[in-house]
Amino acid sequence: MLHKERYGVELYADQNVISFDGTTIELAKAEFVGYSVVRNEMRVPLNMHVHTSSQYHFEMGFFPVNQAPAVVFKDSGVRSSTPPDWQFLVDLSKAYVEPRLLREFLAAIEAGQTVDVGKVRIDRNGFAGGSVSHGWDGIEGVTFEKGSYFVRVRGARKPILRIPQQNQNVMLLPQIFDVLKR
Repeated sequence: MLHKERYGVELYADQNVISFDGTTIELAKAEFVGYSVVRNEMRVPLNMHVHTSSQYHFEMGFFPVNQAPAVVFKDSGVRSSTPPDWQFLVDLSKAYVEPRLLREFLAAIEAGQTVDVGKVRIDRNGFAGGSVSHGWDGIEGVTFEKGSYFVRVRGARKPILRIPQQNQNVMLLPQIFDVLKR
């Protein structure tokens, strides 16, 4: 359980709910989750040392994004370690929200529906995102590198699709693709 006051706002999270800045989300009902870390490096004049700052973003809520209720938690600063509050929220999501969302997306696809995961439309026949549409044959999988997820095809050097880490539910793509690829 996490319970503290941050900048005069109560932050509470446990295996059932997350509450922050007057919004409470039940983990069993959340429709999306998203989290990212963006690191920025700046060189001090004369290249004497590198100044590194990090921005940590976590969100959980309901669709449509920016209209329905959501909890948005941000942290930033110069540090060498991940903020414990942000890490607690990510770990909570991985344990209680992401497994449920994964099951729901896979069940919907199996039932013949199309789902949107990280702005990628997925169905039994394949996927479409950005300017790419592709069937499941030949898909190698999804990898994560430097703040983005990349869809890779067997035998190709370059990925065919890049999905930014900031997209909702995008962390589920590797598992979904592993189940559906042929």
